[in-house]
Amino acid sequence: MMPLSAASYPWHQVMWQQIHLARQQQHLPHALLFTGSTGCGHEQMVYALAQSLLCLDTSEQGYACGSCRSCKVFASHSHPDFMLLALAEDKQAITVEQVRGLERFLELSRSYSPNRVALILNAEAMNTNAANSLLKSLEEPADNSYILLFTDKIAALMPTIRSRCQQLRLPLPTQAESLAWFEKQNLTQAVELLTLTGGRPLVALAEDASERLQQKILFLNQLKSVLTGHLSITEVASQWEKHDRQELLDWQLLWVKGLITHEVGGTDTGDVASVLRDLVKSQGIWLLYERLLELKALAAHPLNGRLFVENMLSLWL
Repeated sequence: MMPLSAASYPWHQVMWQQIHLARQQQHLPHALLFTGSTGCGHEQMVYALAQSLLCLDTSEQGYACGSCRSCKVFASHSHPDFMLLALAEDKQAITVEQVRGLERFLELSRSYSPNRVALILNAEAMNTNAANSLLKSLEEPADNSYILLFTDKIAALMPTIRSRCQQLRLPLPTQAESLAWFEKQNLTQAVELLTLTGGRPLVALAEDASERLQQKILFLNQLKSVLTGHLSITEVASQWEKHDRQELLDWQLLWVKGLITHEVGGTDTGDVASVLRDLVKSQGIWLLYERLLELKALAAHPLNGRLFVENMLSLWL
């Protein structure tokens, strides 16, 4: 069960205010599809919205009071007017049986909250039958009901689902927003952590000064040295030939996404773009991403470790 949050994170305030205004004007759509990167607290914000829609005494800003009967039952994970639908740990998809249970839930009368609320996490994990089954509830909503969906893979969600929901994009927090929040968390190496986690503050917070983090920092610094000519590809490959190939590629793919984000949006989000931007030709970023993805498909093959890493590093040049 997702941890409760009486309010969203500071970088959600603008979106929250827009939603609150729509509620005040009674224009809030019954089906809201939230999209954004994991590791930024976006799921918690959607969860906070669900609690707010059930609350009997919301604040002036629209947040749940946390003390009414509805909020107390919500905190105990037994609210009769709320249903959470998510991908089970041992399953590959959200099934049609799960969605049918949600449909039956929405048809019930409200117990004591002003609304009935269904929250679907990992919405992209619905299989075809499940997604098709959900369409009826989206097209013919029950009175005083809301369906909230969250996905970090919007392209994997069926177009018919996307077209029947109001889509709300939750962006990465800016570096300034993340660093201001980190000050209250007593986090050390904040900038480095944001760089290594693609600007995702909750992922950065979960990291610590472990061997894995130090390896990330070392690899990033050595990659920079290769790009500046201070180290050769052979020198670096000799140190990383026995390291997990999937992990090395995951790090690089995350960093290249940061470069692409900056190239497209022109804004700093605290990701690795600020570290590598001047060392990589912008016209080659997309090709680099594609080649790294192609190489990842070969990561499990029994190829020579040093040659694999040399090939990987050469893509940056």
